[in-house]
Amino acid sequence: MKDAKEWAEETFANAKLKDYRHTERLIKITTDLAENAGTSITRASSDDAAVEGAYRFLRNQNIDTHSIALAGL
Repeated sequence: MKDAKEWAEETFANAKLKDYRHTERLIKITTDLAENAGTSITRASSDDAAVEGAYRFLRNQNIDTHSIALAGL
């Protein structure tokens, strides 16, 4: 069985987001949520910076959700 980080990297590393940092943040968020399934972003995140990063990512109008979906196929 894969660990959460390995799964997230394998699933989302090829997401065609405009900035590589967005892909890194996506992998961080999905890893945290996979390791803490059923909890909120606040509880799944390791610290306040991770919480803020996750919410900024979700609010970011430049994130192409379609690219994220395609990467997960």
